[in-house]
Amino acid sequence: MLKIIDVDVVGDHVIEVEFSDGFRGRADLTALFSKPPFSAIADFNRFSLTASGVLNWGDAELSADTVKRMSKGAVVSASSRSLTPENVEAILRQTTWESMSEGRPDILQAALRGYAEQLGHADVIKRAGIASRSSAYKTLSPSTNPSFKSLAKISGAILAIVRENNAQHG
Repeated sequence: MLKIIDVDVVGDHVIEVEFSDGFRGRADLTALFSKPPFSAIADFNRFSLTASGVLNWGDAELSADTVKRMSKGAVVSASSRSLTPENVEAILRQTTWESMSEGRPDILQAALRGYAEQLGHADVIKRAGIASRSSAYKTLSPSTNPSFKSLAKISGAILAIVRENNAQHG
């Protein structure tokens, strides 16, 4: 199933988006947001990226397939998508800042969830020292308000795994 794994607002109803299949692009959603149910949304920027990889504005959702059809871009090679400690740190720093600024833990949760999927949930959970898989999934669910301690453990685990992977392959 296709998922959106990263999204950034870059303009009025315009997003840059990355999908689980490696496609990266830009989607202008202006036409879509001029019609119901999307025209009723007061703040385009207040959306969440759900665990299933769709964009959610509360009463309205956009699937990854719909967004991809509206996107202009290309599949990015796996080598250029490789995780480096610097890239991961920058993204986690930015998403942490956005989460704190907007009072929305779901922003950081989406980034952590994407990395956990890429690196393997089991490895991240083990490294983070989280008691159970269900506890980790709850921490990363956009419908929960996890503790900072849990988010910090998962962030640290992700960074440690990426550093180790780069040391072994770099």
